[in-house]
Amino acid sequence: MPKIRAVCFDCFGTTVDLTERRKPYRRFIEGGYDSLSKAMLTNPFSIRELAHKTLDKPTEAMIVDWETDLEAELATIQLRPGIPAMWNAIKRAGLKIAICSNLPFPYAQSVLEVLPDQFDAWVLSHRYGVMKPHKKIYRIVASQLHLPVSQVLFVGSRLEADVSGPIAAGASALPIGEFEASLSSHPSIYAPRYISKFFERLSAVDPA
Repeated sequence: MPKIRAVCFDCFGTTVDLTERRKPYRRFIEGGYDSLSKAMLTNPFSIRELAHKTLDKPTEAMIVDWETDLEAELATIQLRPGIPAMWNAIKRAGLKIAICSNLPFPYAQSVLEVLPDQFDAWVLSHRYGVMKPHKKIYRIVASQLHLPVSQVLFVGSRLEADVSGPIAAGASALPIGEFEASLSSHPSIYAPRYISKFFERLSAVDPA
């Protein structure tokens, strides 16, 4: 059975949240999810660049409106409750931590600024041109961590991207709610025994 040596978290809904949702990218998604969301998530474009590359004659007023909404939304990014304690427990246990997310380029720096320090890999879809649930992105995470993918536990809020996708790639995975419950000594009924052992190891670490 694999031994978990790293935990890889998603961003929104897992490690960070927004207190105000302005949805600046809604126009692109409404225009056709498959093509536009892929361009949005797999390229390091500003919202202005994305508008000019993917939309038919966007006006300056439209773009300024989206940029304003984006700036307002970025200012409300914050850590989810319990993340610092969770992060510290994982680090004290001598495990590596990674972040992997389907994330538009303009969000990256703001997310980075609120995350705790000392993580070991930072794999975002716009940096690598591939998005969850493609198997390649989970393997990139493992490569960045210098571990086999089977030793990485992926945690997130979306079933396909954060649970089914990693498992199909040969990793382990849990929804964030199940991870939090297991860390609080309420083992997930969905977790294989080796993952339950992983949480037993975490809970045995001296919190000091």
